[in-house]
Amino acid sequence: MAENLRVTRYKNNDEIFTDSDVDWANTVSGTYAIYPHAEVSGIDNDNEMVEAYGKLYNWHAVDDSRGLCPAGWRVPSDDDWEQLIKTVEDLGFPNEASDLNGTGNALKSCRQDDSPIGGDCATNDHPRWDAHDTHHGFDEFGFSALPGGLRDRNVAFRSLGQYGAWWSATERSDSTNESVWLRSFSNNHGKLGRLSYYKERGYSVRCIRKP
Repeated sequence: MAENLRVTRYKNNDEIFTDSDVDWANTVSGTYAIYPHAEVSGIDNDNEMVEAYGKLYNWHAVDDSRGLCPAGWRVPSDDDWEQLIKTVEDLGFPNEASDLNGTGNALKSCRQDDSPIGGDCATNDHPRWDAHDTHHGFDEFGFSALPGGLRDRNVAFRSLGQYGAWWSATERSDSTNESVWLRSFSNNHGKLGRLSYYKERGYSVRCIRKP
């Protein structure tokens, strides 16, 4: 998909718990949150926030057997993300943090405050990346990654405009099932990063079409 997931129901039409329904630090149930619009200049309500950046889901929603993605789609595995990176690298965009033509910059949306590309890419309107002196997205493949920030286990929301991360469907095998692999973009470098975090955090989701 070329945008972040926004669903409020599983594929079988059961409702996903919302932010106020559960204790994020301790739940083993799937839930989603909406980044607080009051913390972001230029966004006036929840609907505008969701339209711009999608929702943030914990991994229990990703892993729910009822299916987070629509029919015909699934959450990508860690291997799927690796294949995406390899494909982009093979096309001439190395996955290096310092490279202006890095994989991350090639996959980011070009919408950025003060983007040197100009035109519709240079914008302070949401959705967009925060300005950076060196790095900017140029959306070579239409992936259009946007920085939806994150929700931590302690309720704090942060990094919208600067950082975006997407769950994989793959648990980290050496973590006693406490963390999951995910992929991250930042406004200050050109790499599509790989890291793992606790399942109770809230991150964005992209779905991949089933073969």
